[in-house]
Formats: sequence, C-alpha cells, structure tokens
Amino acid sequence: MSAGIPPPPINSPQGSYYWIEWYIQLTNILNGTGYPWTSLNFNGSNLTDIKTRNHNDLLNMQGGSGVGVNGLRYHMTGRGYVDITGVGTGLPSGWTVVRTSAGVFTVTHNLNLVAPNIGAIGTSATAGILVQSVNLTSANTAVFTLTNPAGTATDGAFTFLIST
Repeated sequence: MSAGIPPPPINSPQGSYYWIEWYIQLTNILNGTGYPWTSLNFNGSNLTDIKTRNHNDLLNMQGGSGVGVNGLRYHMTGRGYVDITGVGTGLPSGWTVVRTSAGVFTVTHNLNLVAPNIGAIGTSATAGILVQSVNLTSANTAVFTLTNPAGTATDGAFTFLIST
C-alpha cells in the first residue's frame, strides 16, 4: 500500500464531495493526524536522521568509550534471581551461580570482562540481609557477598543485574 493521499480529483468539479474529501485528507496529513504510522517508509533511514536520540529509547548502540563519564552508554547484559540456597533463575544462557560459602555467591558469566569495563548491582530479597559487596576483579565472575546488618556473612535471596 502506498503512503499518502491519492492525486487530486482533477476530473471532478470544484466543491464536489471528491474535492472536499481530498482536502480533508491533505489537511489531516499536514496537521499530523490521519496519517497511519504503518504507512511511513523507513527504507534508507538512519538513527542520525532522528532529531532527538535518547539512548534509553534506542537499540544496538555500543557500550561507550570506557574513558571518563561523559558520552558513555551502558546496557544491561544479564540479570537473575538467586534463592537462599544459591539456585539461580532467569539467568542468561550459559550463566551459572554457585554458593561458595556462607553469604558468598559466585555468578559465572561469558562476558570475559572485569572492572571497570563491567558493572553489577544486587538487591536483597530477604528481610534483614544486605548485598554488602560485588567483586568483579576476576574474568567471567561476579562474586556477591551478603551480610546481616552486623556485617556477618549470611545467606539470603537476591536479585542482580550485570551491565557492560
């Protein structure tokens, strides 16, 4: 289906229904109404054609230069939920989680990155338990340490996300 309105009805008399309908369609298009989104043709377009390009609204942008704060664009790479026994759910394909000791859980991923090129955050899902720290210094691992408010390593359930 072609986009836009049909050619003007030049074989119809001025003021006829056909001209009035054509003017209404033209007015709607010029006012930004009555033009269905599905009629737009984006062949040959590029993101740079869009005046406002908010990163969070876009897909497939690289993760940033890794230098400084300005201009970096980070993406969530993986997330998951770990129960109090260390069983992970919702993990990306190839990722695993293991409870290595009381309150210490190691998530193994396949990103082959260490800090500062990777980030992670965890949030406790168990009352009275905190995600005290996340260690990202070993390639392909994120070690989450959970404690009670006194700072003693304690098992608990938590959710996490890892970004690159």
